[in-house]
Amino acid sequence: QGNTDYPGLRHFKKGISEVKQWMGTEHKQIQCVFIGLLAGAVPSQVLVVARAILDFSYFAQLRTHTSDTLEYPENALAVFHANKDILHELEVHEHFDIPKLHQLSHYIQSFLLYGTTDGFNTELPEHLHIDFTKEAYRASNKRDYEEQMALWLQRQEAVFLRNSYLEWL
Repeated sequence: QGNTDYPGLRHFKKGISEVKQWMGTEHKQIQCVFIGLLAGAVPSQVLVVARAILDFSYFAQLRTHTSDTLEYPENALAVFHANKDILHELEVHEHFDIPKLHQLSHYIQSFLLYGTTDGFNTELPEHLHIDFTKEAYRASNKRDYEEQMALWLQRQEAVFLRNSYLEWL
């Protein structure tokens, strides 16, 4: 209700609780509106925490980095850690021993060793998973479909490998 229409901005008409499966696209879409959704509904320190983690996410997605830009995600993470206790005080989260949260502290080292994350995303595997799942399900008789889908995928792979071999000859 509170969000005005804007081109490219997704409006979650039924709220975010109705989203059954979060994929990369949905994560990007909610990031665009998340701070606006929280504003006025939570204490300002919670906004600081949310903005810090979103800032880290955006800085981590930069296509190139310099020694200056590598400080941005590091600073955002420091702001997050300095203010995250508010989430414990408000009983939002009991502890922060979360492996994915800990992993964020290693991003800068990863950038230095392997480069930026722009070549690493899950969109293609997600898309292939959806396509293959739908095709495999359609090929089944809709009863005990998991086994039929696995067999169908195995046969598709065998056909692909055989064709690749024949083309190689």
